[in-house]
Amino acid sequence: MQFSLSIATAILAATASALPILEIRQTVGTTANEFTSGGCKDVVLLYARGTSQSGNMGEEPGPALGNALKTRLGAARVAVQGVSYSASLLGNLNPGGAPASEATSFRTLIGQVASQCPNARIVVSGYSQGGALVHRAVEGTTAAVSARIAAGVTFGDTQKQQDGGRIPGIDASKSLIICNTGDRVCEGTLIITSAHSGYGARVGEAVDFIAARV
Repeated sequence: MQFSLSIATAILAATASALPILEIRQTVGTTANEFTSGGCKDVVLLYARGTSQSGNMGEEPGPALGNALKTRLGAARVAVQGVSYSASLLGNLNPGGAPASEATSFRTLIGQVASQCPNARIVVSGYSQGGALVHRAVEGTTAAVSARIAAGVTFGDTQKQQDGGRIPGIDASKSLIICNTGDRVCEGTLIITSAHSGYGARVGEAVDFIAARV
């Protein structure tokens, strides 16, 4: 009996070790090209990283936003696409807070999604200079393309004060600018303080806002 119990225990242990380990894995990192490489989904998130951040999504809060949106809406329904632009320090000094040529490229990308994915809900988002890029790209879209944007969310937005606390070119009800208390870039300056970081902790607010509009 003791021998049989030992065998049974060994079999159970072996079986357990052979079972797949189920865990939640991040699907969005510092680079995401799910629209350009995979095409349309129900929701397409276009995200512009902050100054000097890596890849086309950056370290924070872009990947966290993409992953949280997939968790909320279902990964199969969401395509996350980072916006390729220089994100240089000097880019902040341009009129409107971002280079005009790169805003044009972002605007073209928005138009491509609108054209190629007629049933998709488009979400635009960005952090810091990426937020400014959202402003400058969206404000120049046609009325038809603008109407396809379901939500615009920015974090630590360098153009919040300059543009009256909203993203030009889309209805105010679709626009959310998230700023930490004490983040001076949200007050119309380019003074960076510790309050300009930590926006990953506020991704939940953005996801709630987006989910209610897509």
